[in-house]
Amino acid sequence: MLGHVTKRARTIAAAAVATASVAALSACHPGSAASGASSGGGASDFKGKTVTLIVPDKPGGSYDTYARLFAPYVAKNLGATINIENIPGGGTLQGSNRMAASPADGTTIGMVNVGGDVASQVEKNPGQSFDMKKISWIGQPAQVPNAVVTQPGSKVTSFDSLLRSKSTVHVLDIRNGVGDMLNRVVFGAFGIPHSLDTGFEHTSDLKQGFIAKDGQVIQEAMSTLYPLIAGHEATPLLVVGTPGASYAKVLSGVPTLQSELAKARLSSSQSAAVKEALALGNLADDFAAPPGLPPKDLTVLRQAFAKAAADPALRKGAAKQSLPVSWTDGATTRGQVIQALSASPAIAPYVNK
Repeated sequence: MLGHVTKRARTIAAAAVATASVAALSACHPGSAASGASSGGGASDFKGKTVTLIVPDKPGGSYDTYARLFAPYVAKNLGATINIENIPGGGTLQGSNRMAASPADGTTIGMVNVGGDVASQVEKNPGQSFDMKKISWIGQPAQVPNAVVTQPGSKVTSFDSLLRSKSTVHVLDIRNGVGDMLNRVVFGAFGIPHSLDTGFEHTSDLKQGFIAKDGQVIQEAMSTLYPLIAGHEATPLLVVGTPGASYAKVLSGVPTLQSELAKARLSSSQSAAVKEALALGNLADDFAAPPGLPPKDLTVLRQAFAKAAADPALRKGAAKQSLPVSWTDGATTRGQVIQALSASPAIAPYVNK
């Protein structure tokens, strides 16, 4: 049974917008911006410009980590300066609203919570002011799995124990996040009795609440949870997605949502909802630009990001942070978003509650 519980008030400065500048990236990063731009054809249109990269969360989360990983290399490829601006709030909607409402001239781009924002659009969330079908998709840095975790010593010891639970499982949650969408679908479709504490606005707040034991379970991206799991501050119960080489060691022996779905006796509609949620969860962190970006500019941005993703120096930096990198072009994201927003989305009965 789905419940909504806010266990305590959390004071969040609504106007706090943390802005961090990747200063003079084109000048200080190895390799000159001019040479990168001149070899990139249309990249010369961006030479000397300042591009704002909006991150819809506080510094330190998955979106912020990937933005800062890619920014210097994309700046080099474009011959531009990239400023990272953190705009948290509304799950991730405040930052994405700002990005989507910006001029479609390539000088404002952002990270978008694809799965969470698709779910928000399905439930007609009034806080979302853009149409996901119209966003100009640049691409996805990697398919980062989510994980459902609990605290060491918790009475919840495995996903099987969640399935067998007769008492309410208290889940900490960020409203409108991809984890929120996955929690609603997974816990709902599998019939796990639970309550959702959606009183968290940011990833850092969610982690603090989890460590303080405000609830029993959270679901987040492995790029966020890895330090907690590796440091024995969190015990993984379920992997949502494919663990991959970056997280294989800490997730060894942990069941995947795919394997649990294969053995569960769910109805066709329940199964369809879980599969759809899983597909959307795999699209969580994507780079995007406002609707209406000219095709030439979108192509240049896609090429600059793809080139950055293939850069050995970027991959070396990613490996040091246990971050997977496997670039997917924005055309693929666009197709998956359109499919997810088809006439009767399978996740609708769960996210609309």
